[in-house]
This record gives sequence, C-alpha cells and structure tokens, in this order.
Amino acid sequence: MTIKRFRWLFVLVIAAFVIAVWVAPSTTLGLSLESSSDGAYSLSAGTEPWALCFSTVIIALYLLLLYAEPARVEQPFTSLFRRYLAFWIDFFIALSAAAPIIGILPMVIEWRRTRLFQWSFERTFAAPSDGWMSSATMLLCAGVLVLYYAAPLVRRRPSPGSCILGYQLVADSEPTITAGIAVLRTLVGFIAVCLAPFTAWQHKEKFWLDKLFGTRAIRLN
Repeated sequence: MTIKRFRWLFVLVIAAFVIAVWVAPSTTLGLSLESSSDGAYSLSAGTEPWALCFSTVIIALYLLLLYAEPARVEQPFTSLFRRYLAFWIDFFIALSAAAPIIGILPMVIEWRRTRLFQWSFERTFAAPSDGWMSSATMLLCAGVLVLYYAAPLVRRRPSPGSCILGYQLVADSEPTITAGIAVLRTLVGFIAVCLAPFTAWQHKEKFWLDKLFGTRAIRLN
C-alpha cells in the first residue's frame, strides 16, 4: 500500500475513536492527578477494553506506515499552518494510542492495593504509591511522544499527521536522518510549537527548524 492511502485509514480510526469517547461512559485513560493548596485532592486513572482495541489498531497502522512504499516525487511543501496542524493531529493520535496502555500501570497498582479489580478508578485521597506512579506515567508518556515523532524521520516516512495533510520531512543530503538528530529535532520541535507565534517564519521555502537540522518538507503525490 502506498503512503498516501494511509491518510484515509487514520482519518477513519480517529473519527471512530472520537465517537467512542463521546458515547462511552466518562472515564480517564491514563492518569490524571489534581492537588490544590487548600487540600483538595483528586486522582483518576485506568483504561478500558475498547480503548485498548483502538490502541492496537493505531499502533498497527503506525508500524505499517513506517514500512510502506516511500514517496518518490519530492515537490516542496511550504504551508506552515498545515505543518502546525499536523503536529497537533499527531499529538492526539499518539496520546490516543499511548494513554490506554499507560493506564494499565495505575490500574494494576490500584488493584494490588485494594484487592478489587476495576478498569478505571477515582479517589479523593492520596496513597503511598501516587507519587512515583504519576512520575512513571509522565516519563512513559514523554518517551512515547518523542519516539512517535522521531521514528518516521529515521525511517524517511511521514508521521500519521503529516500523511493526512499530504507531506513528509526528509533530510537535505543524507539518505536518512540519524536517530540522535531525529530525537533532538523532535525536542526542539516541541519548543517551536509552544512558541509558534514567535517562531513561525521560513526562508526560501524552509522552516527555520529545517535549516537548523538539514531537513525539508516534501509533498506526498
């Protein structure tokens, strides 16, 4: 299957996931912890079988995309807005795949603590394991996000978000981007997106991030 055809598969999966979240009973996928100075405390975490099914489908499509037939026509792609939008589409897809799986960790810990199995839970008091559990969840989530964005650069394939919007990133001269450069570019890219109103400029059809790391955006035809 060619890369371009994957966009519709991802669009269908995203639409189905949004509908499932909308019609399913309210629940937290992953972990959410809120603590205020007045003593209020709220922790909700866990996963759901239907969400794990979506995670499996998204991960399978993601892996298939990494090994799909590569793009050959390299026409420049210059829309910064669509690249910005692709970042957030990817962010949503990555969390949709990761959160249900990451939510297994707090679910199992709570099950061992209470001896009562439940897919998701909420409580308004702290437990001894909450500190390291929330830290581990955040680290896992951060690692997944970096890997999600960096792997397509190394494989010379588009991310799902950029595939949907019709482009991909490639190296200027080398056949592929090294893993170290891909991770570093991803980390700097997070900063660039957060500062988008101040960093949204390009020169000679290249975003400043591309000039810094020797990459360019090409159109998927």
